[in-house]
Amino acid sequence: MNDIYAAFSEQLQRAQQGEVDLLSDHDGLLTRWGQLCDAQLQAYSNDLDSEAVETWTLERNTWALVQTLYTERLSDAPAVPSSSKNPYTPPQVVAQRFIEGDKPLVELSAIRDWLHDPLSVRPAEIRRGYLPDTKAQLKQLRRTGAKPPKGLVTALDPDSLVRARASDEGARLEHNDAAYERALLRSLFEYVRAGELDCAIDLCRQSDQSWRAASLSGGKLWFDPVLAPDDEDDDDFAMLDGPERDRRVQGNANRRLWKTMCRKLAATTTLDPYERALYGALSGDVASVLPVCSTWEDVVWVHANALFESHVEAGLASSPSGRYFHRGTVAPLDPKTTTLDPEDPLVGSAAQGKSVRQELEDVFEQLVRSDRAELAMAAKNPFHVSQAYLIVGKVESLLETFVERLEAAANETEPETLAHLLRFFSHLILVLRLLEQPLPAYAANRILEAYVQVLEAHNQDENLIAYYASNLEQQSAVESYARFLLTFGPDSDVNSRHTALRKSREHGLSLPSIARRTVELVLSSSLASSPPSGVAPHARMIEAFARVDAAQMELIRSLEWLTAEEETYEDAIKEGNALARWFLSTDAPHAARELLRRLPADLLSALAAAPVGDSSAVQLDIREHLDYVALFNCLELQARWAEAWARRPAASANKLEVAQYRDLISAHVDDFYKATLELLEGEWLKLDGLDATVDAAASRREAELARIRRLVVPDLVFRLHRALFETRTLIPSNLSRALALPNLVADERHELYREFIPVPGAGAGALGIEAYLDEVRVAALASLEMGMGPVGVGPTVGR
Repeated sequence: MNDIYAAFSEQLQRAQQGEVDLLSDHDGLLTRWGQLCDAQLQAYSNDLDSEAVETWTLERNTWALVQTLYTERLSDAPAVPSSSKNPYTPPQVVAQRFIEGDKPLVELSAIRDWLHDPLSVRPAEIRRGYLPDTKAQLKQLRRTGAKPPKGLVTALDPDSLVRARASDEGARLEHNDAAYERALLRSLFEYVRAGELDCAIDLCRQSDQSWRAASLSGGKLWFDPVLAPDDEDDDDFAMLDGPERDRRVQGNANRRLWKTMCRKLAATTTLDPYERALYGALSGDVASVLPVCSTWEDVVWVHANALFESHVEAGLASSPSGRYFHRGTVAPLDPKTTTLDPEDPLVGSAAQGKSVRQELEDVFEQLVRSDRAELAMAAKNPFHVSQAYLIVGKVESLLETFVERLEAAANETEPETLAHLLRFFSHLILVLRLLEQPLPAYAANRILEAYVQVLEAHNQDENLIAYYASNLEQQSAVESYARFLLTFGPDSDVNSRHTALRKSREHGLSLPSIARRTVELVLSSSLASSPPSGVAPHARMIEAFARVDAAQMELIRSLEWLTAEEETYEDAIKEGNALARWFLSTDAPHAARELLRRLPADLLSALAAAPVGDSSAVQLDIREHLDYVALFNCLELQARWAEAWARRPAASANKLEVAQYRDLISAHVDDFYKATLELLEGEWLKLDGLDATVDAAASRREAELARIRRLVVPDLVFRLHRALFETRTLIPSNLSRALALPNLVADERHELYREFIPVPGAGAGALGIEAYLDEVRVAALASLEMGMGPVGVGPTVGR
C-alpha cells in the first residue's frame, strides 16, 4: 500500500510540470491513475481479497468518470444547430444535430458510455441451426405419428412459444434448446448492457437467428445520403449508431413503431426476463430491465439509457427538420399542436421539463432509499456517492459532506479504508484544481491536511509529505509540515532533521515559519504555564552538572529546527533564552547548561553581522544569552577549583609539591573570583531595555528573570565565599577577599542584598541573608585567629 502513495504523487507532479496531459484518453493523468488501480487490482485478485478488489475497481471507475465528465464539461460550447426546416432531412442527421447542440445530452451520452465500460460479457457459445433439438423431435413425431409430449411447441417460427404460452403456460422447447435460448438471451442483453449492440447482432447471425438480428437492428435511425444536407461531412455518429458513419441507406424509417413494439414485447410477462430486458433496454424502458439488474451501476445505466432515449425522441418530435419521417407529413409544425405529451411512453420524462441532472439526482436518491438492501448499501458506498455527486455536478457538496463526516469516520472506519478514501479525495481535489474548477476552500484544505497526517502515520518520505503540505493553504501547510517534523524522534540526528526541514523549501513552503511552528508545538505545553514552584529560592545550592533526562533533552533538541539556517538564528536565541529561563526556574540548571552547549558556535557572530528589523529586541536577547554563558562559566570554574581542592597533597608531600599545588589552587580561585565578581557587578539579568508593561510575555519574562536572580546570585556568593574561606590556610589573602565580599553584596549600586531577601512565606532558607551573615561571622573569627583583624586586612592592634 505504501508504494501507491508515491506512485500517485509521481504522476500528479508530472502533470503539474506539464509532462502529462490531464484528460488524455491515451496517456493522461487520470488514465495513469486508473492503471495504478488496475495494478492494485491484480495484486489483490491474486490474494482473493474481494473487498479490496471492489474498492480498487470502484476507484478506477471513478477516475474514468472524472475524465469522461470533465472532457465534456471543459470542451468548447456546441455550435448552434442548423436552422434547416427541410422535412426530408434523415432522422439520423436531425438527431445528431440535436444532440451535438445540447451539452447536457452530450454529457448524458458520455455517462451512459462510462457505465458500459466496466462490464465484461460472458457470451454464449455459437450454435448453428435454429432450435435443432426441438426441430429433430418434431420431425421424429411427424414420421412416427406419435403424440407430442405435453407442452412441447408444435411450430418453429419465432413467435411459436409466445403463442403456445398464451393458451398453455407450460409450453416449452426441448430442454437443450430452452437452455441455449436462455443463455443466448442473457448474452444478448449483456452485450447491449455493455454498449456492444453490433456484437449482439453478430451473435444472432452466427447462431442462425437472423430474424432476431433484424429485430435488434430496428433502433438504428434512418439515414439516406441522397437526402442528407450538402454540408454534412463524415463525422462520426458514435452516440447513435456506431463508430463510423456509413454512406449507404440504412436504419429504420419506422423507428417509433419499432420502439412501441419493443415496449409491448418487454411488457409480455410470459417471456424470458432477459428477453424482456433486452427489448426494454433497446426501447428506453425501465420497468422491464430493472428485474435483471443486480448492481448500482446496472440501475443507473437503465435510467441513463431511458433518459437519453426519451430526449432523442423528444428532439425528433419537436424538430421541424425531418418531420416527414416522424409525422408522415411535410406540413409545417404548429407550435400549439407540437407540445410534447407527458403520457407518451417514448418521450417520458423529457416532456416534464426537468433537467438531465435533476432526473439523475432523483435516480440516486431512489437508490439510497431502495427496498433492496444490497442496492441501498451500494448507493452509500463512498465511491458510489462520489460518482453520484460528480455526475450531478455537486463536487463542492461532496467535499463538504465528506469533511462533516470525517471525524466520525475516523472512529468508525478501518484506518486503511479511511487512508484509501483520503488519498482518493485529496487527489480529486488536486486534479480539479489543475482543471481550474471551483472548490470549497475549507473542505479541500481539511481533506488535504488529513491526508498529510495519513502520510505521516505511514512513515512516508519527508519529500512526499512536503509536496502535499505545499498544496495546503499557507497556514495549514506550515502546521501540517511542522507536525510531520515532530515525528522525528529522539533517535534522529540533527543532520536528518535539517535535511527534512530544508525539503519544505523545495515545494515552496516557508522554512522559517515551519521551523518556528515546530518549536512552538514542542515548547508550548511546557512553557505556556508558569513554572512550577520547584525548589524555592535560597533552599539549596543549584546543581549544574546533573544528567539531563529524556524529557529535558527533547525540549533542548527542539531548538535544532531553528538552527538549520541563519535566517532563524534570531528565533533560536529568543527561544533558547525562554527555555533557559524555564530550566533555571524549575531547578534544572544542568539542562540550561546543555542547551547553551548545543547552540551553534556561530550564533552570536551571525546575529551581529545580519541586518535585523528590531535590533533592540535582538540586543536584549544577546545580552540575556551572554549572561547565561557567564553564569555557567562561573560554575565551571568553581567546579574546577572544587575538583583540584579535593586532590590536596598528603602530609608527607615535599615543599615543591606543596608550592605547585598552592599555585594551582591560587589560579583556579583567582579565575573563579574574577569571573564571579564580573557577573555580580555586571547587573546580571537586569535587562535595561525590557519593558514589562508592553505585554504579558514581557511581564512574564521580567518575573522569570527576577526569580532566577534570587536563585543564582545568593548561590554564587556562597560558592565564592566558601572557596575563599576554605583556601585561607593555603592562600591567606583569600580570607581578606571573603570578608570584603559582603561590601559588594551591600553595595547600593548593585543591590545584591535584595536577592537574599526571601519571598513572602518562604522562610529564610539555607542560602538566605541570615545564613550568609553567619558564614561571614565565622570568617571574621577565623581572621582574628590568624591575626588579620575582623575584616582580614592585617594584624589586630595590640597583637
